[in-house]
Amino acid sequence: MKKILLFVILVLSGSYIIAQEQIKKDELYIQSFAKMAVQEMELYKIPASITLAQGILETGNGQSDLAQFANNHFGIKCKAEWVGERMYHDDDLKGECFRKYTSAEESYRDHSRFLAERPYYKNLFLLDSKDYKAWAHGLKKAGYATNPKYAYTLIGLIERYRLNEFDSITSMDVYDKLAQLYPDSFKLPQENKPEIQFAKLKSESVKKSEPTAVLASYNPEKPQAAVRKSINKPKDNFEFPSLRIRFHPNGNLKFIVIREGDTLESIAKAYSISIDKLRRYNDLTSKIELKINQKIFLEPKKSSGTIKEYVTREGDNMYNISQNNGVSLYELYKKNLMMPGQEPKIGDIILLKGKKS
Repeated sequence: MKKILLFVILVLSGSYIIAQEQIKKDELYIQSFAKMAVQEMELYKIPASITLAQGILETGNGQSDLAQFANNHFGIKCKAEWVGERMYHDDDLKGECFRKYTSAEESYRDHSRFLAERPYYKNLFLLDSKDYKAWAHGLKKAGYATNPKYAYTLIGLIERYRLNEFDSITSMDVYDKLAQLYPDSFKLPQENKPEIQFAKLKSESVKKSEPTAVLASYNPEKPQAAVRKSINKPKDNFEFPSLRIRFHPNGNLKFIVIREGDTLESIAKAYSISIDKLRRYNDLTSKIELKINQKIFLEPKKSSGTIKEYVTREGDNMYNISQNNGVSLYELYKKNLMMPGQEPKIGDIILLKGKKS
């Protein structure tokens, strides 16, 4: 009887120790990524509590192979449109394709965009951003995970660690909140950057991947204004270059949209493309000045468009028609029997397919 009692005590003690270790790892994950989650909430109105709970659950508090080797914190699979780096991992099926990121920040941003750009998640953004229960059930209903208990697991994590308290603060208040929640363990990161100190972290084995590409998405709160003005002041817009890549309907050509501060030099450096190639891909001459909202292609444009013809309107010129339709400017002039430099009049028909006779 004594032996049985001793065995039970040892089992219970072991279970308690394991549970405490699990809690410590969960809390460390929260301390490391809470600010990131709140910053994404400020941009996309996704509750920080939901983002953090998903991160804890999907990564096993940062210990999963996907988190360690692919910086994938939300178990997002490749999908048909993904053209970036990949990692193959057993999930519902053996050897499934998962997205691979260059950093945790890129994973968090892609998670926000993944939800914001897909129509089957659109109803989530009608919910109160402080209603974590509705968001948890909404994610399950929309098909984010196959686990029938997914919503209740998220809710359990949120309530266990009081993650909903992050839904009511700004990113400026995150460290104060962490100090309040974890007075004995939280330390302010140096230079206000998250410290990742996961137990048995396999970071030495993590290899940085090449920039990845994802489909561009909308920001429901901040629609892009159609501003047209010249760019003069240099500015670093390429913290996550892959997240700026968009795909043109004409053959899925990769392009970016110019922002204030972009230069050909910064674009060339961000995407490892020579300035000469960028000029050729975009028919750029010394007379053409980069303008905000202008398309810049990262690969050669096509010889034909997706539609047969285009009727010119006020403000159109051959260069803009070429860029907007992903068609080589040289081919555009040739199709329409026009001399280089010649411009159409309002109401002219410009062929994008075939050739005038």
